[in-house]
Amino acid sequence: MTNVIRLVDADGTDQRHITAEITSTGDLLLSGQDLGPLVREVWGDSDYEYWLTVPASEKDRVLLMLLEIAYAGDEQAVNKLREALDSRGIPCKFDSYA
Repeated sequence: MTNVIRLVDADGTDQRHITAEITSTGDLLLSGQDLGPLVREVWGDSDYEYWLTVPASEKDRVLLMLLEIAYAGDEQAVNKLREALDSRGIPCKFDSYA
């Protein structure tokens, strides 16, 4: 499994590329690069690069926040998350009382 995913790959007159990764120290790193005429107009350079780093110690809080954003109020949250995990080959265990 790779520790890097591509979130955005927008190619056109202006381009934007954003990746998310787990670094060797366990931090969550989102990094982006914008290219094109708008970047030159705004920044006076050919590209604009930026980073957002969340320390490894805060990843669990980020996970819970993202789950809340994605599934709050959704009565099918467990099923949808389980399907998403399965589709990406991420192991999980589902149990229930019958």
